[in-house]
Amino acid sequence: MSGSICLCLTLCLIASQVLRYCCSSPRTVEVLLNTYSKLRGTEDWAEVVPEEEQQVLRYCCSSPRTVEVLLNTYSKLRGTEDWAEVVPEEEQQKNRLFFQSVFWLSRSPRSLQHLCRCALRSHLEGRLPRTLPRLPLPPPLLHFLQLGFEDVLY
Repeated sequence: MSGSICLCLTLCLIASQVLRYCCSSPRTVEVLLNTYSKLRGTEDWAEVVPEEEQQVLRYCCSSPRTVEVLLNTYSKLRGTEDWAEVVPEEEQQKNRLFFQSVFWLSRSPRSLQHLCRCALRSHLEGRLPRTLPRLPLPPPLLHFLQLGFEDVLY
């Protein structure tokens, strides 16, 4: 696994623990990923194994927005049937539509919209925080590119 992916996953797991125990905002995770994450091409992300994605669900399921931001950093998800078992039933019921989209994506490819986001973020690697806000983009598109919350995965 590449160093940038290890760093990103480490930051994600640390942030998830902070969120889990201190009830902080998932915005913290979004800022960390926009600042420090270096998304490369899908060839690097192909090294991320389902167990790591499953850990994101396990540790962050009480904060769906954290799960959203973390899983949106992946261009591919290699979900398994176990994903639904990792998330407690009460969490699934509280955020039914969100977790349905997560479980659906565990069996389906990511949308073209999401893959374009990954490609642009990869192209702007290391320059995301200063470059994205300066692009002449409509606010909803900028929000999407900055891993803003939508309460659903594509």
